[in-house]
Amino acid sequence: MWINPLFEVDALDELRQLLAENSLATLVVESPLRAAHVPILLEDSAEGILLSGHITRSDPVERSIREEGEALAIFHGPRAYVSAGWYDDPGLPTYNFSVVHLAGTTTMMDKDALREHLTDLVRREEIQKDPKSEGAWEMDATARQRLEKLLPLVSGFWIRVEKAQAKAKMGQNRSADDRDRTRDHLDGAAGLEPREVSARMGAMEDGTGGRRGVTPTVAATARQKEQ
Repeated sequence: MWINPLFEVDALDELRQLLAENSLATLVVESPLRAAHVPILLEDSAEGILLSGHITRSDPVERSIREEGEALAIFHGPRAYVSAGWYDDPGLPTYNFSVVHLAGTTTMMDKDALREHLTDLVRREEIQKDPKSEGAWEMDATARQRLEKLLPLVSGFWIRVEKAQAKAKMGQNRSADDRDRTRDHLDGAAGLEPREVSARMGAMEDGTGGRRGVTPTVAATARQKEQ
């Protein structure tokens, strides 16, 4: 993924933020090129970024993960169309969005690890689901019996990440007035994602642009600007 330096953010920080909102990722493999959409979790590891996931064995992507041993996981954040009519300064329409790409080597789980992964996935998702007022659903004896019947039909895997990239394009190349006007319009949108993008734009108005150790300037060069 090519990233304009203005929009580059710390991959692990961005991943944690996106996973807090949605664990569903796009999993891409080669030979042949295929994709699947599966929940993936960030695991505790002292040796770098480690992901865990599962996929039905009937999906051809499962065979590629098992045999090829490489995969790309793409995590999508909120996105919103930005009209050029919202700008004071000249510009063109664009999209504001965030995304994380994580590529690495895969290894397969045994049955015990898969069971633990699935149980952990349910627990994490129940904790952060909306509305939280419902409380967290917990697996009972019937659910655990159904889980045991599911295990032979599913493969669990880990991805040891070797390359991590993250991009948060949130109007860093526009003036403060343009960003304010954009946020006003997004806040008035009917959909949830535009309002989430507006909130993220506001969170990045701290002078760092979300990039560790870098302070982007509003007066970016024409070469750097990405409409």
